[in-house]
Formats: sequence, C-alpha cells, structure tokens
Amino acid sequence: MLADSRSSRCGICHERTNRRSYSKKVDQLSCLVIERRTSPACLVLPLLFLLASLAGSAQTPDASRPTLIHGLILTTQGQPVDRATVEVRNLRGMKIAAGFTDSAGKFAITTTAKAGEYVLLVAKELQIGDKRITLDQLDREVTIALPFNSGSAAATSQMYTVPAQELRVPAKARAHLKLAHQKFIKLNFAGAEREIGQALQINSTCAAAFSMRAVLRLALRDPDGAIEDATRALALDSGEADAYVALATAYNSLREFESAETAAQQALQRLPDFWQGRLELTKALYGEGRFVLALRELGELNNDFPDVHLVRANILQRLDRSQEAAEEFSQFLREAPNDPRSEQVKRIVGSSTERATVFLSFKP
Repeated sequence: MLADSRSSRCGICHERTNRRSYSKKVDQLSCLVIERRTSPACLVLPLLFLLASLAGSAQTPDASRPTLIHGLILTTQGQPVDRATVEVRNLRGMKIAAGFTDSAGKFAITTTAKAGEYVLLVAKELQIGDKRITLDQLDREVTIALPFNSGSAAATSQMYTVPAQELRVPAKARAHLKLAHQKFIKLNFAGAEREIGQALQINSTCAAAFSMRAVLRLALRDPDGAIEDATRALALDSGEADAYVALATAYNSLREFESAETAAQQALQRLPDFWQGRLELTKALYGEGRFVLALRELGELNNDFPDVHLVRANILQRLDRSQEAAEEFSQFLREAPNDPRSEQVKRIVGSSTERATVFLSFKP
C-alpha cells in the first residue's frame, strides 16, 4: 500500500509536471503561430531600421581617425611657395599641428583635433597668410595664395641699400636732423620742427628730413600730414624704411588697416629686423580682425617694449585668454607707469569683462 501510495503520488507529480511543460509548449507554439502569421510586417520594419543604422554608420566619420589637411600654397602670381611653414591653430591661437610645403608648394598635415573651426597659418619670411577652415573628421583640401611676394628679404634689403647711400645728405643738414632727433626725444616738438625746417632749407630733397617730419606729425596727432610727408620722402628715396613705418602708423590711426598692412610690409621688406615695422603690421592685422595671425606675427618680434605688451594684451583678450591678457597689461603698467594710457589700462585690468583697444594711439 505504501509502495502503491508512493507510486501514486509520484505518478501524480509526474503527471502535473508534464501538464505544466505541455502548457508552456502550447504557449510557445501559439506565439510562433502568431509570429508566422504577422512575419511580413514584423520582420520588414526591423530590417529597415538595421539598414538605416548601417547606412548611417557608413556615412558618419570615425572620430578616432586622424584628419588629413592637405593642399597648395601659391603666390598671387600663381607660383608655388616652397619651404613655407604651415600651422593649424584653434580660435584661441593655440598651435594644434604644423608642417612645411615641398618644392611644389604642397603640404600635408595630420591631426586628431576634434571637429570645429580652426585657422590655417602660412608664413615664409615676409610672406604671410591665413584662412579659416572647418574640420569634421573628413579630409580637408585647402589652397592659399599669399598676398605678398617680395622674394628674399635679405636680397631685397641689399637691393635698396645702394640707392639710399647715393642720396648724400650735406653735413649741415645732417647736423640739424641730429638736433631735431634730440629735441623730439625730449618732447620739444616745436624745436624739432624748426631743426627739420632748417635741414630742408639746406637740402630740399632730403628724404630723411621728410621722413622725420612725418614722425613728428604723428606725435602732433596729424596723421594726414604724416602721410603727406612720408609719401614725399618715399618719392625721393623708395628705400626709406622709416617713412613706410610712419605711413603704417598713420593708416592704423585712421583705421585704414589694409593700407597699414601694406606699408608695414614694405618697411620690413627693406629692413626685416625693423621691430617698429613688425609692431605696426601686428596692429594692422589686429584691426582687420585676424587675431590669430596677429599673435603669430607678434611672436616674431624679439623686443621687450611697453607697447609690445599692450598689443599682445589686446590680442589675447580677443582670443578669450583673459588671464594672460591681464598679465600683459600688468607688465605694461610696470614698464610704463607714467604712460598717458596707463589709467585706461588700469580700468581694463580692474574689470575682467571689459574689452578695449588702447594701443593704436601713437606714442613717440
């Protein structure tokens, strides 16, 4: 009986188990039947989503893949520019990548920079150019024509040295110009103008006298008069670098920045190490809104002068580098505490959100 009872119980349990298993199989079969009946609609939609996903992934660039920036650097005359430096910088002026052009003017740079806006800078001696580009992980081809092509700076400087030496200045006229310079440094502008006038009475074709008077006109806040005198100086001696700097300064003060850029380039063409010419070129680029290129050009200026810190501070402000800008403003105040622009600079340093341009005013 016990055995029969145990067997009966086991038989009941086994039978219940089979029923439960059978029920699950029926449910699965029912679902399968339903799925088979609705398979055209249920299968097509997932396949469409899958195909769309595959197509999207095929078109989406791989963010981890380096971007190739390549292209050609030419002069405005269509000649290739070899051995030129090519830099990729972000909109804050930070260098991201760099390379050089080959003998055919071609370059190729790879970078892992994230997608966004960048500035491509090109420089070879006095030839400079820039172009804003967009990177999106796809290869980018760029062509830049450099607007200024003067050949070798050293050779050009030598070319203009001979005619400048041939224009002899009489000793008496030179003595008056020396006195004019001394009085100018002491801010005795009236005395400096008298000495220049006497030099011109001795030699009315003295280019150096007109060039010096152009600088004096700038100190007297007369940019139009400075342009007139500088132009006369250059008509007498096209190698008068000081006259070109005076022109660049005058044009900057009149906010004619493209003309200022051209004049500053002409000054550097004759005297490549003329730091005043480089400074005026930087101001002109700043005025044109080419802040990244302006910062690069200022980096080429190896001169610790108060106005250099002032210009760099203004550029850094425009590049959203306020902390560095404040340091440059502070350095300007340390080096030129009595400068008439110092009060304005102090206000700028005191207000981190204020942006102002204070370097375009001429200071003798």
